[in-house]
Amino acid sequence: MTDQSPESLSDIEIVDILQSMKNDELNTEAKEIIRNGGKAGRQEAHKQALVSLHTAFEERFVEAVTLALGLNEGQAKKIRYKKDRIRILKVRGIDYLAIDGAETAQVLSQVAQAISREDAIVTHDLHNIFPFWKEGWPMVQFDNAYKILEDDINIHYQAVLDALLSK
Repeated sequence: MTDQSPESLSDIEIVDILQSMKNDELNTEAKEIIRNGGKAGRQEAHKQALVSLHTAFEERFVEAVTLALGLNEGQAKKIRYKKDRIRILKVRGIDYLAIDGAETAQVLSQVAQAISREDAIVTHDLHNIFPFWKEGWPMVQFDNAYKILEDDINIHYQAVLDALLSK
């Protein structure tokens, strides 16, 4: 997060920071993981890249929303959860589910959670998200899933920043 608290920043400074965040690259670390994975570890590298992409998105999302809406520490922690995210933004006049790619953020979160906690087994919520994923089976084709989610999450991140800047 920024060195200054949101309360000490002027509206113009907050807008400038949000505008500069539009230049953020969410996939920097993920690309490095893929690059270092080599051919032999291609799928494993993409699996780890998905988790990295999710982490990068969530960190920047929380930073942007906290800054733009002046959230307190408790709200900043809650904004990571879908129901609280929807509720907190709705109170501030932003319909999160109407923002392009909101479903993608949820899918990316579920994928990262399944990789980290479910040994990369397709959960009920992820069944048929991709044509090659079936509930109860191991996730496959991480490279294809990564390409799709990487593009979509970048679009969503930009749309979130646009929504925050319009408030």
